[in-house]
Amino acid sequence: MPAIDAMDRTNGLLAAGGAVYAARQSGLYRLGAGGDAQNLYQTWLPDQDLPTLAIAAVGDQLLAGINGGVARSDDGGASWNAHHFRAPAPLVTCLALSPAFADDGCVLAGTLEDGVFRSTDGGESWRAVNHGLFDHSVYALALSPNFAADGIAYAGTGSGIYRSENSGRLWWDVTMPSGDETVLSLALTESGALYAGCETQGLLRSKDAGESWETLLGTESAVNGVALARDGAIIAQVDDGVLLSRDDGASWREVEAANVDCMALTDDGDALLVALADGAVRQLSL
Repeated sequence: MPAIDAMDRTNGLLAAGGAVYAARQSGLYRLGAGGDAQNLYQTWLPDQDLPTLAIAAVGDQLLAGINGGVARSDDGGASWNAHHFRAPAPLVTCLALSPAFADDGCVLAGTLEDGVFRSTDGGESWRAVNHGLFDHSVYALALSPNFAADGIAYAGTGSGIYRSENSGRLWWDVTMPSGDETVLSLALTESGALYAGCETQGLLRSKDAGESWETLLGTESAVNGVALARDGAIIAQVDDGVLLSRDDGASWREVEAANVDCMALTDDGDALLVALADGAVRQLSL
């Protein structure tokens, strides 16, 4: 798999439309199959580092979370415009596109200290949607596969999980089994099962919108990422290693021991990409 020469760390990884993108401290990169790495900001901001924490893509449209707002490209990264949120400038930590983004243009952006922002025009304009969201440190977002119809969204924050049923306009907190708990990663299935990767309480799952929870992976280490493969495998990034379960969380095996910055499923959902601390990006069979 391709590698990035720069030694800056990878904050987010995405496979979309046959391409692989890495959001890094120095910019946003498209990784080529031959090992090349193109910084997509070079023609926009030459010789200037632009830390990027999150990336989302549909077709040729790219959205990148940067300090102060979201950078948007409508031509596959050839040109960019920055769309700034209200002052003071928030740091965008995560992005979640509506599954019907091509039709409704809806995207949610989580920020480090300023809550959730929402756009309904493909990222052109934004407004804060924090009614009921009492913790504005947002580390993860997950939208229902039927988001366009049911408006269900979840936000993982520094003190737990919040749920919305109207596309983020109103939130209420979901009771966690241990009370306040930092939630670093989320995943949501077609059936509504919610997976929550916690800072100290392991990987949890709720099948009833947070009314009850089960522990799938008990660990005091941070579950920084969770992914659900098409074949039913559950993948968890625990600290800087990666574990996989094929029996619904009853047992786990190590697939990458250490030095993982972040991970993402491939475009077809059949393999896993891991970004390593040395800049390499590797593909792992599941």
